[in-house]
Amino acid sequence: MFSKVAIKGDAKHPLYAALQSASGEVGWNFEKFLVSKDGRVLKRFGSDVEPESPELLAAIEAALK
Repeated sequence: MFSKVAIKGDAKHPLYAALQSASGEVGWNFEKFLVSKDGRVLKRFGSDVEPESPELLAAIEAALK
């Protein structure tokens, strides 16, 4: 879980490949993705969005309903 993985190129980790196919190229490793129970990307947040920001928390709460 905490080891480094490639997010670009031929060695791209399968998780990043799936996220990118759903929402475009990952520009920075601090981007956040809200993923549904069935694996769909519901929303994407840039690296400038804090983990406890009201925007992100509201999106998580809405997804849990």
